[in-house]
Amino acid sequence: MAKRLNLSEFKKRSDLDSALVVIGHVALVLGPLFLASWIGVSIYWLGSWLWVGLLMNGLLNLMHECAHYHVFHKRRGSDLLGHWLLGPLLLANFDSYRERHWKHHLHLGVSGDTKDAYLVDIRGTGLARLMLKCVTLRAAFEKFQVQVEVKSVEAPPSRVWIGRTLLVQGALLGILMLVAGPIAGRTVWPWGFLTATLAYALVYLYGLASLTVYAATLRAIAEHQIEAGGISETGRAALRNFRCGPVAWLIFGAYGFAEHATHHREPAIPYYHLSWVTSKLAAVDSELQPRHRYLTEIMTLAGIRTPDKSPKVN
Repeated sequence: MAKRLNLSEFKKRSDLDSALVVIGHVALVLGPLFLASWIGVSIYWLGSWLWVGLLMNGLLNLMHECAHYHVFHKRRGSDLLGHWLLGPLLLANFDSYRERHWKHHLHLGVSGDTKDAYLVDIRGTGLARLMLKCVTLRAAFEKFQVQVEVKSVEAPPSRVWIGRTLLVQGALLGILMLVAGPIAGRTVWPWGFLTATLAYALVYLYGLASLTVYAATLRAIAEHQIEAGGISETGRAALRNFRCGPVAWLIFGAYGFAEHATHHREPAIPYYHLSWVTSKLAAVDSELQPRHRYLTEIMTLAGIRTPDKSPKVN
């Protein structure tokens, strides 16, 4: 589709502003993990698991911005953030992710589309089966296996990104031990070590491997799955923009994902301009109207809610 916008008008914000957003977001997501280490084993850990697991999907969205080189003025800044923080925190091969994501843009809904999560059938018992697959870690294992086995000209060998991941994960566990040990008034060995290790394994790793994978899959389904009886101009994929409150934004819609159809239309525009761009484009293209909400769209696709009558997919 022809461009309607002068892309040179959408300047990137200052690197300082972007750095503050990144620092604040990472602190918001991981804060309960450090608090869990400080408090020690308690019922609070259940809430920490939910918080960290669900909100880590927002950091996955931020990694997507890095893949598009939108976070900092120079591409190297986005590369450093993706390679040395977000990729390792998410146990992801950033280079492979970027390559697969660009193929998703180029081949959306047709042969060559590298994303298939949105094709998962959640009708009937499908939503519960997806949750079971995630909490038993089967879905996470499949995703990790794809990353390890992927062969790419652009991405470095697996040992490179795995090495970075081990370095960052080791640093994270070390900080947790300091928080659970001396800072909390416990001896480092064995109580600080045991508390930190349990928090790291149960709150962080299990939250990432279960709830983050579940949230990311539901987000993809909401964005791209075609409703029953619907049709799409992009093959097997729909495109939707969303209205969402602060909680849904933090879990699903952060960094321009709520304006997902607009992002696919104009992938060169940073996320903080997409809301304005959506309002302008939607005035002449009703398909870009943010009529949907994440949870109601998921319920519609699951068959829990009656779909809106429409001649085509938005």
